Amino acid sequence: MSDQVLSALEQFFLRWQRDGEGRRGLPLCDWEADWRSPCELDEPREGRVAWRPFQREQAADFTAMANALELTLHPSAIALFGHWFSRPLPCSFKGLRIELILPWNDADLDLLKENLIGHLLMLRKLKRSPSLFIATTRNEMTLVSLDNESGQVWLEWLDSGRRLTLAPSLPAFLARLETLPQ
Repeated sequence: MSDQVLSALEQFFLRWQRDGEGRRGLPLCDWEADWRSPCELDEPREGRVAWRPFQREQAADFTAMANALELTLHPSAIALFGHWFSRPLPCSFKGLRIELILPWNDADLDLLKENLIGHLLMLRKLKRSPSLFIATTRNEMTLVSLDNESGQVWLEWLDSGRRLTLAPSLPAFLARLETLPQ
């Protein structure tokens, strides 16, 4: 499954780069001297730097996180978060505007892991099945999440616990993403 996730993610990045760079050139983000990333393509100009998603040489390790939670993490989530660095990517799924979450650097990956742990502990306390958020929506109480058991992708309402299946798997979800301007 993780190979399928990586392939679908790579195809999405290619679409995102082709569409975005074709319309506006390389994406720019605010440059922070103490928050560097291998995604950065050149030196900053006027406080901004061009960037692209960057594939890690070695996959990130989620063993400590899984052990701390006493939970086997779905391989799709590990593939999504563990192989690439990127800014959040604006996109849409069947008209729903979202931002796909990926870490910018190793420190950001650590923050992402902490947030995922907090999310999973909250769900455990609420006696809900475990999910891992993968994208944000405009409503802070609504996330796109990966069901940790089945690998389905859900639209998840945190305040009510309601969940709507968006795709049967992460690769199927990624294949349906449409690019949006950065």
